[in-house]
This record gives sequence, C-alpha cells and structure tokens, in this order.
Amino acid sequence: MAAIWGELKRRNVVRVAVAYAIVSWLLLQLTDVLMPLLGLPEWVDRLVFLLLVIGFPLALIFAWAFELTPEGLKKEKDVDRSESNTPITGRKLDFAIIAVLAVALVFFASTHQWNSETGHAETADKSIAVLAFTDLSPEGNQEYFSDGISEELLNVLAKIPGLRVAARTSSFKFKGENRDIIDIGEQLDVALVLEGSVRKAGAQIRITAQLVDASNGFHLWSETYNRELKNIFAVQDEISAAIVNALKDHLGLEIEAAPRVIAAANTEAHVAYLRGRYLMEQRGRATTEGAVREFQKAITLDPEYALAHAELAMATLKRGGVLNFDLTVTEAIARAAPHAKRAMALDPTLAEAHAATGLLLWRQQNLEGAQTHFRQAIKINPNYSVVYIWMGRLLHWDLGLYKESFAVYETVLRLDPLRSVSYVFGLIARNRLDEADREMEKLAAISPVGYARLRRYRTSLGGKWANWVLGTLDALRIDPGSKSDMAWLSEQLASIGLEKEALAISEAPPPLTLSRLGRPEDAVMTAEARLAEEPNSLTARRDLGMALAAAGDYARAGPILEEMWQRSGRRVTKDGLFWSISAAALIASRLDASEDAEVGELLAAIKDNVRRYREAGISTYGLCCGVDYEAGLGEYLAGDRESGLALIAKAAEDGTFILPAEAYLQTIYDDPDFAPIRANQEARQARERERFLAIVCTDNPYAAVWQPEEGTCEQFAAAGEN
Repeated sequence: MAAIWGELKRRNVVRVAVAYAIVSWLLLQLTDVLMPLLGLPEWVDRLVFLLLVIGFPLALIFAWAFELTPEGLKKEKDVDRSESNTPITGRKLDFAIIAVLAVALVFFASTHQWNSETGHAETADKSIAVLAFTDLSPEGNQEYFSDGISEELLNVLAKIPGLRVAARTSSFKFKGENRDIIDIGEQLDVALVLEGSVRKAGAQIRITAQLVDASNGFHLWSETYNRELKNIFAVQDEISAAIVNALKDHLGLEIEAAPRVIAAANTEAHVAYLRGRYLMEQRGRATTEGAVREFQKAITLDPEYALAHAELAMATLKRGGVLNFDLTVTEAIARAAPHAKRAMALDPTLAEAHAATGLLLWRQQNLEGAQTHFRQAIKINPNYSVVYIWMGRLLHWDLGLYKESFAVYETVLRLDPLRSVSYVFGLIARNRLDEADREMEKLAAISPVGYARLRRYRTSLGGKWANWVLGTLDALRIDPGSKSDMAWLSEQLASIGLEKEALAISEAPPPLTLSRLGRPEDAVMTAEARLAEEPNSLTARRDLGMALAAAGDYARAGPILEEMWQRSGRRVTKDGLFWSISAAALIASRLDASEDAEVGELLAAIKDNVRRYREAGISTYGLCCGVDYEAGLGEYLAGDRESGLALIAKAAEDGTFILPAEAYLQTIYDDPDFAPIRANQEARQARERERFLAIVCTDNPYAAVWQPEEGTCEQFAAAGEN
C-alpha cells in the first residue's frame, strides 16, 4: 500500500486530484452565480456537476498513464526513470494549486462574511423577502393558490425571532416582472430572497423553492417537492423546515424549530381561504366582497378554522367606509364582531385573531383595547406590517402622539417599503427634505402612484398650490379609479378658485370643497345628505357639526361638536375626530350660548396639540393646516391678538390655505390687520390658478382623466390678452 501511495505521489496523481477538486469547486460556484444573471435553466447547474464528476476519474487515469516531458506528452512506461520530469511538473502543479486556491479564497471572501465565533458564513443583515411563487399549472388559473403558498411560507418565516421579513405588499409587487434578484434585494433592502413555483394539476402539486443570496445571486439552497394536495400543510412545513436550516447556516440564527403552518381541518376550506386572501390583496370593492364570500365558504366547510374567522372579520370591517365600500360602519361592526370573537376563542395565540379584534375595537373607538390587541399581534408576529400601519394611524389620528407614530412608521418602512408613504409624509412635515427625496426615489421604482401622491405634497411646499392639483392628476393617470384622489382633486381645485371644476367632480361635493369655495350653506346640505346615508358615522356627524358652525347655526352645531369633543377623549389632533378648527368652532358655539362660557379647556387642548407637534419636530402640514396657523389660532382666541395674527400671517405666507367664510372665524376676519393676510391669499390663489391653467389649457397632458370645464380656457386666454 505504501508503495502504491508513493507511486501516486511520484506521478503527481495526488496533486492533479487536489487541483481538479479546487477548480471544480470554483467552477460550480461561478455557475451558481452566473445562472440567474444569464437566465440559464436549472439543468445547466446539474449538467456542469455531472461533467465534472465524470471528468475526475478520467483526469486521475490520465495523470497515472502519461507524463509531460520536454519532448511532449509520453506514456509513463516509455519514460526512463533517470530522465523523468515529474519533480519539475510537480512543482508547477504546486504553484498552480496555490494560485487556484487563492482565487477560490478571494471568491469566497467576496460573497461571504466569515463569523469566526460561530463558524457560519453570515450576511450583514438578517432579512429575507418571499417573492410570489410562479403559477405553472397547466391551465394557468392557480395564481391564487401559488400566491397563497408563498404568503403562508412568508408568515411562517415572519415568526422567527431576529429575522426581518419583507411584507407581502412589497415583495409581491415584483410578480410577473423579470427583475434581477440583486435588484429586488436592493429595492426591498433584504439579504436573502426566496423564490419558487407551484404546479397544481388535479390532486397533485409540485412546489419548487430556491433560497438566493441577494447580494450576488448565489443559490444557497433549492429543492423540488412532488406531493398530493391533501398533504399541502405537511409539505409547507417540510419546505419551511428546510429553509430554516438554510437560514441557520447562512445567517447564524439560533432557531430551535421552524414555526408551523396554520392548518385547516378541511383542504377545500383552505383552498377557499387562499382564494379569499388573493381577492383581499386586489383592494377593490368587488374583490373585497368576493373575499368575504370565500372566507364564509371556508368557515362553512370548517367552522373551527380560526384564521378564516379572523380574516372574515377584517375583510368585513374594510367594507364599511365612505369612499369605496358598501356597508355603513355600524353594519360592518355588527357583522364582523362575532367572527373576531370566534377567532379569539378558537386560538388566542393567533396574531390574526388579535389583529381582527384590535381593528374592531378601533372602529368602536375603544382605543386602549385596540392598542392592547395590536401590540399582542405584533408580539406574536414581529413582521406583521399592516398592524404596525394601523397602530401608527391610531397613535397619529386619534391620540395625536406624533412622535410615537413616526417611530412606528419607521418600522413599516423597513418591513414594507411599498407602504412607506406615511413615513415620507412625516419626513416632509419635519422639513427633512433630503431624506424624504431619497425615500421617494426608492418608492418611485415599486409604487409610481405612491410616488405621485408624495410628490404633490413635496412640491407644493411654500404655497405652490397648483402643484397639489397637478400631482393629484399625475396619480389619477396611474390609478384613474381612485375615489380618494378624486375627492382630493375637488378640494384642491377649490383651493385655486376653479369653482366650476371643483363642483363638477361629484354630484355631492365634499363639505370641505364647499368650505374652500366659501359656500357654508351648501356644505350643510351636503353634510346632512351624507349623514342621512350613514347615520352612525362619526366622521359624517363631525362634518355636519363643522358645516353648521361655519354657517353660524350654533344651536345645531353645539351638541354635535360637544359630542365629538367627548368622543375624542377631550383631545385635539390633526386627523382625528376633533381638530384645532373644531375647537375654534366649539368655542364660538359655547360663547354664542353664554358670554361667560368655559372655553379654557379648549384653548389648552389647541396649545397642547401644538406642543406635541413641536416635540415631534413637525413644522408644517402644507396646504391644509400649518403648525403656525394652529398656534396662531389658539393665541388669537386666547386674547393674544398681536402674536396670534403674526403667526397666522406667517402660516399663510408659508402656504397654509385659510378657509374664507367660516362664521366661527368671523372675529379674525373682522380684524383690520387680517385684511392684508386675506389679500395676499387671494393674490396667491390667482397666481396659482393661472399657473395651473397655463398647463392644462395649452396641451393638456391629463386629457385622458380630466379636462377643464367649457369656457374656462377661453376666459384664461382672454385674461392673458388683456
């Protein structure tokens, strides 16, 4: 044996084996990197491996049988031992091995970071995105199923402590796009990407999954599973366990066991649930109603399916609203409540059950209870991005905790870049414009409509009101069916004095549109009609109270405003039930009823809201309500006339639009020193109107979604000639 080993070394067979092994490893790594970049099929990787395996024994046989001499290649048996060149060839092979090994080490170092403590190759960030698996079913009609498989794997990974998982909204945005994995990783700011495909034919399914390093496209793990549909939960658990093992190796995560998929007792119930989730993500009225039907079907098939109960509750609550859906808020609450309660009873450890219960309590104005359940949902699933969004809105809208809500939105930015709009709004409000611009540019690539909505706000700062309108039209070109953008358009057209255009948007213009046009009586009629349609809506009731106060009908406005004051927790906030101008309206109502009415608590609430603005670093809210305006309003109503008017004048100069004909502001309007503020606003309104018309009356780029009313452009042209 020793003699054979000595002869193998003498003939350089051992050196050839070592060199071949290192070169083979390097070729396999390069193949894994280049395959996704060149769009090569999976079999190429296997073919390269097979060829290298076949070549290994051939290389060893060749090294044993032949020798390289100065005269060329000869059979080893034909070479005299005294003239053998094998020592020189051996040294050359040693140098070659060292060189190839150096290349391999450089390659390894460039694609991995070595953790000396754990011995694991580790990326800098413990994060992953799960892309929508491709539907490869024969009929191509199983997208809901492939999406559902992907989402359930995402939800399993989301429960792993220390792992950040990009939310479904953002990671599924790339569905159908032939995007490079490295580019997707950069867009979502993740280290790893899980992609795959699903082929469902009858009762058979094939699931292929691949884990990819987003920094270089390097495939870390891949597997294909052929199973029967009845075992779908088992195969998902199998896949998630394999992924978790790969994550443990690559990220150095300490995971005792992979979380399990939440199973239904009935496979058909699970399929109905997947269809419901698929429809919910389409975010339209018809698809939301369809989702409700699918969740109801799932519950009929499996009455104890807690996840379906929770999703049904949330889908039903989303049907209750003013702009897009078909139920009143009260009806939605009544229908959703039993399912939220049932989900909690069936599985109190289910994050979705707490999310549904929190959303229900929020709609019922039980803010403390809503926060408790939102926090528990996040504790169970630290990557539950939509619950972070709800929590942020609750803190901002209802409690006026602007600093705390901004911190929540910052978390949303990391989990769900597609839903970063609130965070970027917060940056702009804090005058952190460079940061806002950077985040907006990132958003432009994955959400053009979100980018357009942010850009209208960003470019309107400083009183450039026309940019508000143009930005909304940009958003409507991308999403023509957006009712919220149409409502915004109506208000913004009113702000630049285009009355006909503002009123033409809807047969029942929003009350705020009519207030901006100085038509408070018409605002009352519209608000009354809306409240008649939805008698239990707090926002509709609040809007009627404000419209009545604007029209000077304090006898009717007072009780409504007092109710809103109590329901708000006796707190002024920017977007909740009770605003600073709500406080001004209630002050006027109380003083109208009694000259010595108590108004100190309302003035203190305005002041406290301004304090919370300042502490959160907020300096402006653009067109609607500048911080200086609210501060000035509070000081003026408190009797500090000079300081109050100075702040109001500054806010107007910075671009705040001051409503022109509100009875509860009449004392300010009548002040002689307010006259120049009004004159400056009217001059700005005229300038912005002319700037807007100069764009849409020449070569209207928005003709497909909106056009000026008949005669407007003729009047504009005539004014220009004069």
